[in-house]
Amino acid sequence: MVDAQSPGVRWPAIWALTGVGSLLSFAAFRLAKRGLDVIGSGLTGWQWLALVALTALFVVTEGAGALQRRWVPRVVGRARALRAEPRRTLWLLAPLHAMALIAAPRAELTRAWITTTAIVIAVLIVSTFPQPWRGIVDFAVACGLLWGVGAIVAQARRALH
Repeated sequence: MVDAQSPGVRWPAIWALTGVGSLLSFAAFRLAKRGLDVIGSGLTGWQWLALVALTALFVVTEGAGALQRRWVPRVVGRARALRAEPRRTLWLLAPLHAMALIAAPRAELTRAWITTTAIVIAVLIVSTFPQPWRGIVDFAVACGLLWGVGAIVAQARRALH
């Protein structure tokens, strides 16, 4: 049996949180670039209002609400649980495990895959929006995702100690 307190077993939790954080960061920076390009090309007063309102909405509901309060604690908990996990395959696939996309109880797997599918559908829908609206939504989503990345960083200490 693997000793959960062994320093050598910290790397799966580090890999899980780094992988999840990198995935969110990559998406956030890609979206933010598109949003900043639209902002740089100029917005009308109503478009600025939409940008500010939508960004606030996404940061509060998605960033702080969905990610920081609900999703990130589960990701961190699953990453921490990897320290005592004897299956090395889960160590290698730690980010997927932390996001409950593999080796999770059935209800968690179902919820994670439904959420992932909904996100893909939302991305496909938003990609059909004309500019500047797509850029406005992209910027707002990026801000929410960056809030989530910050929550992972802030809560990661529990997983690593």
